[in-house]
Amino acid sequence: MEAPAYTARRLLFGLGLALLMATAFALIDGRLPPAVCAENATECTAGTDISWLVPAFTAITLFAGLIIHLGITKGLKSPLLHLFPIEGSSAQRERMVSELSESQDEDDLSGAWANLEQGLLSSKVEEE
Repeated sequence: MEAPAYTARRLLFGLGLALLMATAFALIDGRLPPAVCAENATECTAGTDISWLVPAFTAITLFAGLIIHLGITKGLKSPLLHLFPIEGSSAQRERMVSELSESQDEDDLSGAWANLEQGLLSSKVEEE
């Protein structure tokens, strides 16, 4: 199985290119930039300000894909790589198992301290 970072990079670049094509079609059709049609124009289709969301999402997705790509190839640290780790499934599994065993060891240790403290307090109560 492929690492999540590689899949996210491919998905973001694919979505960015699709949105880039949608932006190009909107420019060709005359919907960008938003225009106000003259009253006597018969072939004019007025765009709205919301039509700028498509180019904005295009830039955001391509930029996010570039950040993940730089993180994979150049080792750039970014918050996106915390969401989509570079390590594969076996490395993730090993890391999760080690974290789980560490947390269980900490729980066992804290439980032992609690039992020791309880024993000391109960012996003090019995002495009084």
